[in-house]
Amino acid sequence: MLKKDALLEIRIENIPARFVTSAEEQLKKYAAEALKEANLPYEAVEAYGTYKRLVLYISGVPAKTEEKLVKAYGPASRLLKDAAGNYTPQAAGFARSRGTTPDKLGVETVPNKGEVLVFETKIPGRPSVKALAEIFPQIISRLQFPKNMVWESTRFRFARPIRTLLALYGDKPVVFSVAGIKSGRVTVGLSAKGSRQLKIGAAEKYFKALEHANVIVKDEERLEVLRRELAAVTKRMKLEVEADEELLKENLYLVEYPVCVVAGYSQDFLKLPHEFVHLVMKKQLKFFTVADQKGRLQPYFVGVRDGVSKGQRNVEDGFRNVLEARFRDAIFFYTRDLAVPLADFLDKLGAITFQAKLGTMADKTARVEKIAAWLCANGGAAANAQSVAAAAAHVYADLTSNVVREFTELQGVMGGYYAANAGMGETVARAVGEFYWPMSAKSPLPSSVEGAVVSLAGKLDTLASDFAVGLVPTGSEDPHGLRRQALGAVRIVLEKGLRLNLREAVTAAFAALPPEAAAREAAPLLDFIWQRAEAVFAEEGYRFDEIKAVREFFLAGGDLLDCRDRVKDIHALRANPDFAGIAMAFKRAKNILRQAKSQLSGAPDEGVFENAEERALYGEIKAMSGRLRAHVSARDYAKGLSELLSIKVSLDNFFDKVMVMAEDPKVRDNRLNLIKSLVSLVEGVADLSQLQ
Repeated sequence: MLKKDALLEIRIENIPARFVTSAEEQLKKYAAEALKEANLPYEAVEAYGTYKRLVLYISGVPAKTEEKLVKAYGPASRLLKDAAGNYTPQAAGFARSRGTTPDKLGVETVPNKGEVLVFETKIPGRPSVKALAEIFPQIISRLQFPKNMVWESTRFRFARPIRTLLALYGDKPVVFSVAGIKSGRVTVGLSAKGSRQLKIGAAEKYFKALEHANVIVKDEERLEVLRRELAAVTKRMKLEVEADEELLKENLYLVEYPVCVVAGYSQDFLKLPHEFVHLVMKKQLKFFTVADQKGRLQPYFVGVRDGVSKGQRNVEDGFRNVLEARFRDAIFFYTRDLAVPLADFLDKLGAITFQAKLGTMADKTARVEKIAAWLCANGGAAANAQSVAAAAAHVYADLTSNVVREFTELQGVMGGYYAANAGMGETVARAVGEFYWPMSAKSPLPSSVEGAVVSLAGKLDTLASDFAVGLVPTGSEDPHGLRRQALGAVRIVLEKGLRLNLREAVTAAFAALPPEAAAREAAPLLDFIWQRAEAVFAEEGYRFDEIKAVREFFLAGGDLLDCRDRVKDIHALRANPDFAGIAMAFKRAKNILRQAKSQLSGAPDEGVFENAEERALYGEIKAMSGRLRAHVSARDYAKGLSELLSIKVSLDNFFDKVMVMAEDPKVRDNRLNLIKSLVSLVEGVADLSQLQ
């Protein structure tokens, strides 16, 4: 059967760039669902978008939907006929409801129901153009946006008013109406070129026709053009355009034909902190910054306009005027802040509520100071205590500054500059400036010990505070970003090599809370942190069962570095073919103890042993135990685990030739004590029963 392509274009008034990606995903998802429901095969579904149009393109659609077999199930099959062989009222009623007669009913076995009456109806295929006329409006009506508008009498809700609907199956129009707009075969080209009307002859000609009208519909092609434009600017200026992926993607959906515009600005604006310059350009203006080969900002920027037209110089001037107006505001705020003593910022923290049950930001600052002091004393950073204390006291000071009130993304960053301006020294200023680091799963950690300790203290307080008042993440909901906070804490401990007991640290964080919130169990929060550690270990290449084998050590002792050492050594030893047998025997031993449910105490009695296998195993356990414990004390888990290999033969012989659950209770319990002595010894290294 001849196949053709189907096309739907929803042309709209300008929508925010952040709406487009989700709309594309929804178009693909809902199209696939609707096509399946309609029994309409296809080869591929693609979706594209700009700020002016959303496009659905379906390749390889046959001329008709497939024939569909529909089954309707009725009462139990025993109700088909009565004892006299006549059709029962139930069977007749079911047949009548399906528009047929009882003799046309069949019998089918249905799970959980047994044999029931069934009537099969064949729905013939119908023209695809008619099916699409129902599918397309369904898809449009299902699209969801963060914000919607109502603009016409049918009160249809959409992100922005719909202006035209283009719908084709091959060269045939797909006719339907949505929001008072009737579909057709007309669209328009680039607005910068006058929005010239285009009549599309067939779906297959759509992309080429739009390209001739200066519209690049496909996202990946538009992104490639933007990358080439930026690369050309870099080559021409012999400078680096700082094009991060987030800003690239945002500009991608702000234009239909990207053209880069380069302009300069006053050198005076480079007196602003470089993070401030980046933020104003990226977040507010969607411009790209320009730097030299050493990463130093230069007084140029790159904006992206939609297409080429006359008056390019006017566009440059317009971009520059907007940028310089924003920079003048920024310098005004920054200059005012530098004139304010840092102590004045701190005094205002008492007026900012952190959480109704947990006091103000001044209270939170005091808690961070306490936790940071505890971390210094218990995490090997006592020598840094003075700088840590100074930084911890000022980490939230910039929240009351003019700049951060206007540009909240700069919290922490500006605090570092204000601390430096107050003469607090580079170490303290850097620790304050990096307080919120890491900002994401892959972003940098605080660069100094002081910064790491203060950042960890802040994260522990936020985690303990939210857990104390019941604001615990559930499912995909995590409004306070606690998963990111916990992951940041894990990364700081592991990557900075902080040897500390996180269980005690969490307890200290709860203890710093107000009395009514402080009486909280550490276990749930510790388990929450462990879940983030599991993700880190898995990303490092360790298997989940290996990670699970050390979980209890973290919950009991809170030492992430120690847990990583154990996981690493378990992973390495698995290359030894004998280790799998040891792990299996250990799992068997634990299962026997669990199933026995005996109250065991004390060491096994050698006088009760009845055979050589018991004596041999116990002798090797005693000989090995001292060495194994010494290796564990030295944190040399590789050697500790290797000691287990020395008893493999005796352990295998024991399980092959000794009946542990003997009839004589004394003999049975003695053998269970023997197994328990081995399990207790091995569990000092890892729970090998978790290994698969």
